[in-house]
Amino acid sequence: MMKILIILLIVVGPATGFCQSYPKQIIKVAGINLQQVIRGFLDAGYSIEKSEASMSIIVTHLKEAKKANVATLLKAKIQDGNLILSGEYTVPGKDENPSPITDAGDPGSPCNESWQMMHDFAQSFKKPMEVQ
Repeated sequence: MMKILIILLIVVGPATGFCQSYPKQIIKVAGINLQQVIRGFLDAGYSIEKSEASMSIIVTHLKEAKKANVATLLKAKIQDGNLILSGEYTVPGKDENPSPITDAGDPGSPCNESWQMMHDFAQSFKKPMEVQ
């Protein structure tokens, strides 16, 4: 019986640790309305691809990062007076399939640079924010 318990602890232990280290993909900013998001995108140099006022969703065109060879598209949704920010990135000339923006990746990597762009945009509102 003791052997089975030890084997279970060895097998289950690493699996639970892996689940806790899943990268964050969404940033929530409190107290933001649709007009503030639109103004924020334009001030930050993003152009808006589409906006669905009835659902309070805004999607930007791809914007190239200054440091890495990466283009980032941000998606903003207003829900209960909060901005829910997510996005995708591509590496021009290398991979045309977009990848979700996450807080993973080595400094300077396309994944990290796209996260920094999204994080910097969220911080520009100078409001409480939460990474989820």
